[in-house]
Amino acid sequence: MISRAVILLALCGMTVLLCQLSPQPKGDDEVGVLTELPMVAGSFVGKSEDPSEQERALLPTDTIIVKRSYRTPGRAVENTDLAQASLVIAGSDSRSIHRPEVCLNGQGWTVVSSSVRPVKLLSGQVLNVRDLAIEREVLLGNGTKLPLRAHYVYWFVGADVSTPNNLDRQLLSFRDNVLRNINHRWAYPSVMARVTDNLTLQQSGERLRNDAETIEMILSLIRSLAPHFQKSLMPHS
Repeated sequence: MISRAVILLALCGMTVLLCQLSPQPKGDDEVGVLTELPMVAGSFVGKSEDPSEQERALLPTDTIIVKRSYRTPGRAVENTDLAQASLVIAGSDSRSIHRPEVCLNGQGWTVVSSSVRPVKLLSGQVLNVRDLAIEREVLLGNGTKLPLRAHYVYWFVGADVSTPNNLDRQLLSFRDNVLRNINHRWAYPSVMARVTDNLTLQQSGERLRNDAETIEMILSLIRSLAPHFQKSLMPHS
């Protein structure tokens, strides 16, 4: 017991010493994204949307929230795709950035599966993102329940790093604060789209897509979208 106490005290002392000897972090937290989403991304055209009252209530007041709904243009609704994109940028309160599974569960969604998917950009760079397959039931006007499926794809962006894992984000924050004198002001981009192969055209307002086609569509949008706002992926970076 005594030896364990000595080791613990030594570790505490080393931690305090490191904190005292480490340089002070740069004055401004560094953000790795622009505070806007493009109007056009590949074959998609975006329409600006306001954050919901729920989002404003749950997130700290200095959180930046940018949202657009992206649709492929076309006269025939049955040939169009629709996806919702958002960009959340932390303010002074780190609670702005968290695992999205928490919010999805609170909205009634169940996470069916989770996987990391690589997105190869035109520049040759690879962006790793996390794909959550989610589902919930919606009550129709006639009293019947309809299973609704969707894919929610997200990743975290720091000053010059990105990761699809929340634990890695926390480790990167600690490492870069101590070793690189960088405070990451994390951002959290996401894209969500419904799986429509069990919906009527009137219910979905877009073309019928199964899971694989929906994932392909989302990743295609991210491939065009990310280099427009993520600084490390921009052509001049």
